Amino acid sequence: MNSRVLLALALGALLCNGRALADCDGGVDDKQRIYERALALERQGDKEEALFAFRAAQGYACGPQNPYEADAAKRAAPLGMELGAAAEKKGDLRRAFQLYDAGGHYAVADRVFMELTRAERDEPMAYQRALEHFRNRAAPSFRSNNAAALSVTGPYTPDPKYMVEVQAMPARGVEQALAKERAAFNEQQLREYVALIQSRPENVLDADAVARWTNAQQAFAKKWGDTDPAAASRRALESLRMWGLNGNDDALRSSAERRWAQLVEQRATTLRTAFHRAPKLLEDAMDYYRLLGADHPDLAGKPAAIRSQARQLAQQAEGERRYTLAADYYRVAGEDAKAEAVRSLQQQAAMQQMQPSLDAAREQANALRERFGDPAQVEALRKQAEAARRSLEQQSRSPASSRKSAEELERELGL
Repeated sequence: MNSRVLLALALGALLCNGRALADCDGGVDDKQRIYERALALERQGDKEEALFAFRAAQGYACGPQNPYEADAAKRAAPLGMELGAAAEKKGDLRRAFQLYDAGGHYAVADRVFMELTRAERDEPMAYQRALEHFRNRAAPSFRSNNAAALSVTGPYTPDPKYMVEVQAMPARGVEQALAKERAAFNEQQLREYVALIQSRPENVLDADAVARWTNAQQAFAKKWGDTDPAAASRRALESLRMWGLNGNDDALRSSAERRWAQLVEQRATTLRTAFHRAPKLLEDAMDYYRLLGADHPDLAGKPAAIRSQARQLAQQAEGERRYTLAADYYRVAGEDAKAEAVRSLQQQAAMQQMQPSLDAAREQANALRERFGDPAQVEALRKQAEAARRSLEQQSRSPASSRKSAEELERELGL
């Protein structure tokens, strides 16, 4: 079997730290090949690959004993400490954890693992990873499965304060998600966004109005960046719910679910009632309700009510000839055909406003066509241009005092 394949199989088996005592990572012959490969890598100076190979050479070998694991553990320990410390110094904590762990320095690896967990503590999945990690470390099978490494690096017991910190993560995560949601749902930004949408000019030919609105857009973007209050709020609410579901605490789960549902309803209602004059914010209200799921009892009739509200606002905007606004509302209402119809009305209105300019341009074009379509006129213009060219050449060869002024030349040529 290819040595790389063997190494990969052995490393994969090492991920199951909680395996039973009777499990094995391959036969003695396999362990021998991996160990010899590790020695060759070490001689070649490939310390990191050698470390992982020495780690793979440890473990049960489907026989009474693995004759290579003791020496493999002795060689892995100094490599793991050296390489892990170098990676940690560079700030590559994930790699440092892997290297310390491969060298059997489990307490040091746990310290680095907790630094990684704290950096990702806003993510519910970081909690699940940490919980599983320390549960595996605390299992009796961990010590028996890693006996060779522990005989070199010394006794190991997971630090109980780490598990206490991990178990406190869900409650902390819930509170942090609530704080993020409150900060995200910025009503001042929403008010300014509604004002911006309401000030959008309908007449795209009004250059001054378009310029003012463009400036207003730029000022809004400079002040608020690319933040979207409703979208950021919904992300925080999803995080809140995930913390409750993953917290392994019935009371916390129930509390988080209740607060999540209340905030979903509260934010959707606020958008429907206070900020409905911007079509996007009505769509955002719909997105809040979609968080509840189709079978949620609080959802009944609410999306339909928003669509009805959007339809009424679209009809009102259409009556006021605010076709862009009307089209956006119709789309929220799910009436795409009507949205396209008012877009057509908008195009027709724009064409009517442009008609005088188009007529004037057409008249100009016709006049030029008539003028330059007469061969006699074209020839006369050509002769005038040629006479002007000769006069300028003659003037350039004459003393400066005798040159004609441009005005004189124009009068002479009748230009």
